[in-house]
Amino acid sequence: MSEQEVDLQKQLPKRLKKVRGHLEKENLNAFLVSHQQNRYYLSGWMGDYESGFVLITPKKSFILTDSRYSEHAIKNTVGFEVLEYDSQVAIFIRDLTKKLKIKRVGYESHDLSVFTFKRLQKYNSHLKFIPIAHLVEDVRSVKDKFEILKLKKVVELADQAFRHILGFVKPGMTEAQVAWEMEKYMRERGAEKMAWNPFIVACGPHSSMAHYSAGNTKIKKNDMVLVDYGCVFDGYHSDTTRVFFVGNPTEEQKKIYNLVLEAQKLGESLIKEGENGAKVDKKVRKFLAKRTKYYYRHSLGHGVGLQVHEEPRLSASSKNRLQEGNVITIEPGVYIPGWGGVRLEDMVAVTKNGCEILTKAPKDLKAVTI
Repeated sequence: MSEQEVDLQKQLPKRLKKVRGHLEKENLNAFLVSHQQNRYYLSGWMGDYESGFVLITPKKSFILTDSRYSEHAIKNTVGFEVLEYDSQVAIFIRDLTKKLKIKRVGYESHDLSVFTFKRLQKYNSHLKFIPIAHLVEDVRSVKDKFEILKLKKVVELADQAFRHILGFVKPGMTEAQVAWEMEKYMRERGAEKMAWNPFIVACGPHSSMAHYSAGNTKIKKNDMVLVDYGCVFDGYHSDTTRVFFVGNPTEEQKKIYNLVLEAQKLGESLIKEGENGAKVDKKVRKFLAKRTKYYYRHSLGHGVGLQVHEEPRLSASSKNRLQEGNVITIEPGVYIPGWGGVRLEDMVAVTKNGCEILTKAPKDLKAVTI
């Protein structure tokens, strides 16, 4: 194992202990984990989306996979018994659970396909399947020190990409060319993949569409350009949004940009352990609503980690209370149809008395004017 993999293995017993606490609470004999990132979080083995299951019992941990993945799973995990099955995984689970005298099994009802679930039911009439959604995601929402370091690294890589693009963009380039240059830059410096595809590179009026992609429109002098991008490094994601100006911004552009920047600073000032996610969102939304009718309708933010969108959520309907160790985005926006839009997005780590802003990509108006 690499040094990085050894460091990860040291964190796993604490994570498994938290999940086992839920087994006792829900009166379960086992918990079947199908979600790819949840399997990785608990075992250190990523596989792919269809490469098997992790089975957690009160005393033992198993990886259930087939011959394509078993050797890799054995070499990259500690404390897990790797069991290889053939194409009939439902039958394999039947034989294993009977051997272990398991009767009540929790499963990830938000992830397991209907087809797979029906197969499990067909061959496992001796089992009572208990649907439990987002158990591991709730545990994952609080990052340990190992994860915070990983997130800082991937955010730093994304920050570098934005600084690079500020010195690269010229009038006449297309949105797609800018997106590709950012992707190439991050991939050449160690990113495993992009956090999603395609990036949002929206010039001029396109920037009023919150989830525009990147087309063949050419960037012109005096355009305002919104970029929303991210990458994956060591399994962890970044998510950043910035706006830059090709030539000096107009007074209206300055006004909207500074308004969104002020709203973001307000949001970040409200973040601390124990704060309600809905309360933060509503205060920022109210601040913008007093100044423009074009304020954002999406949520103010979301968790980021092994997935680019995860718990907790900062939305008007959120019931989350922030916890120390949450890593979330703060991303207010103003979108004016036919004119354009501004969204600024940072990733922050929640602390007891505030937050640590992880994203360092420049936001000063002078710095983002090229």
